Amino acid sequence: MREEINIHDSLDERTACKNFLGKDLEAAETMFQENFMRYQEDLMWMGPVAFQFYVKAATRYIQNPVSKGDSDAINCFLGLLEFRCEHEPESLRPVKTELAGGCRFVLEHYDQFEATPEIYGELCPRYERMIHRLSQL
Repeated sequence: MREEINIHDSLDERTACKNFLGKDLEAAETMFQENFMRYQEDLMWMGPVAFQFYVKAATRYIQNPVSKGDSDAINCFLGLLEFRCEHEPESLRPVKTELAGGCRFVLEHYDQFEATPEIYGELCPRYERMIHRLSQL
């Protein structure tokens, strides 16, 4: 529903609505496959109910073999979780187990994403902290 994506009628929420309204998880995962960086930003701004639904598609993409080599995706995914944890931690609580599983997947398969520390810094310690933060929610 539009009201679940667009809570405050901000430009970012209207964009998220334009991109995600009416999409099921399969369609959303396809969008993430096409351009994770573009669509993950919508997850930052949409309302908590919509976020809890659509973040599952982002997590599924990261765990899908087609994400191999998509270092931008794991960097952006972590940034998204850090942002939501900082600004709307309650929005993570209902999906924290699923999100922690996605974080563990990244740590266990880190090499397949080909993330270089020169570009992204050290992501593994940040992922470990995120798993801990999620467990505290």
